Amino acid sequence: MFVFCDEVYHLLTDAGWYQGRVVDTQHYRQHALQLELPWLPAAEAFLQEFGGLYCFFVRQDHSISRVFFDATRAAAFPDLPQLLREYSPRVPQQTLCVVGQAYTDPLCLLMDAEGTLYGAFAGGFYRIAASGRAGVEAVILDLLFEEVLVPAQ
Repeated sequence: MFVFCDEVYHLLTDAGWYQGRVVDTQHYRQHALQLELPWLPAAEAFLQEFGGLYCFFVRQDHSISRVFFDATRAAAFPDLPQLLREYSPRVPQQTLCVVGQAYTDPLCLLMDAEGTLYGAFAGGFYRIAASGRAGVEAVILDLLFEEVLVPAQ
């Protein structure tokens, strides 16, 4: 089981997270379906644990940034349908579900059917981590992400 480093653990607990946390995600699922956005069991499980959390943290450049895990708010990301059309073919199951936003730029947080966390904006698509928990830590610690390029044909 993934264990958060102390810094991330304290930021998350200050935001309301605790081990075993489970929140109702029905409103996220309903909103996604109303907007005709994909909804995946992996994203639902992630949002049951992290849904509704909002954290502020210090980035590597010493600026203060934020991350939130709210599929309803994140669905308002500019050009989200276009991002999903462009980047979904780059993941194994070719489906991505919105789970949050990070940074002030912002970066749309997306999850695939396997629970891999990705970040996207109009200029790039990145694999953050193989699991939601590891992805949360990578975002808060402002780690480098792996760019996901268009597959060679």
